[in-house]
Amino acid sequence: MRIWVAVIAMMMVTACTETVAVKAMDQPVTGRFAKDMNTFRGSQGQGAVAPDRRLQRAAQAHANDMVRRGYFAHQSPDGGRMSDRIAASGYRACAAAENIAFGQKTEAAVFAAWRASAGHRRNMLGSTFVDYGMGRSGDTWVLLLARDC
Repeated sequence: MRIWVAVIAMMMVTACTETVAVKAMDQPVTGRFAKDMNTFRGSQGQGAVAPDRRLQRAAQAHANDMVRRGYFAHQSPDGGRMSDRIAASGYRACAAAENIAFGQKTEAAVFAAWRASAGHRRNMLGSTFVDYGMGRSGDTWVLLLARDC
């Protein structure tokens, strides 16, 4: 199975873009990912991040949009960026990062893939982040990490 991942950190894009064809399915993300991420953060001397509904809605909307319109990127075909999505959610971010992934079937698998990738790992361990939102549509995943101003 080919797994495509991309990372954006502090508004700088490094992306792998690939068109994907999967059926959009909002699939709620359980507490497993948050537990794994906060355990990982703690083991690396970082504080826990807390779920934020605004970031969750923005992450879910991006996952849904990528599946619905058949793209895989941090920037939407009409130019929408992570900062636009976060602002539209009502969250005023002073710092933010976004991880996206495609192909993983479980939260544990996407966590392992991001942890093994230097850029994604750096985002998940970002010391400035205090909030997160996770979205999933089929096998398309979006994680937003941020700190409100």
